Amino acid sequence: MKATAADRWETLRAINWVENPTNQTKVGRFGELGPYQFRPATWRMHTDKPFRLAIQREEADAVAVKHYEWIKHAFEQAGVEVNPFNIALAWNSGVEAVLAGHSPTASYDYAERVTNLVETFQQGRRELDEQQKAVSFDNKAEVIPAVETVEGIRFRVLQDPPHFVIAAG
Repeated sequence: MKATAADRWETLRAINWVENPTNQTKVGRFGELGPYQFRPATWRMHTDKPFRLAIQREEADAVAVKHYEWIKHAFEQAGVEVNPFNIALAWNSGVEAVLAGHSPTASYDYAERVTNLVETFQQGRRELDEQQKAVSFDNKAEVIPAVETVEGIRFRVLQDPPHFVIAAG
């Protein structure tokens, strides 16, 4: 299975929800910080910016994408399937632990929670796509990308006259 940009986004969103669902800005007990609960060493792997910026969403998202891609590349090089479960397992226990088969049980539980969220997000996306296909004007469906807010509400603006399809995620 080839991982897509949508898979990456949904996986990172799920990791954020599992790691820091209330958007805490305090340093965790293991030194982790931000929406993805980066540790300082992981942060420094992907940026020279100060670790304190890990609480800023834009900075954290940029590092999260780089870290996801780093994990993905390591798996591709090792012949390991790139999927939300394996990405989350490595996010929590490290690539080396996954490749060696030494991830702790707690990391498997973590990866299962992330995978369940990803599946929920994907189901919501499929339902929105079906809703959009059902909406048509003059016997033709308008295909316009969704814009998603932080609250998980997607708005699709359809042409002439403007209509909105709203679905809660």
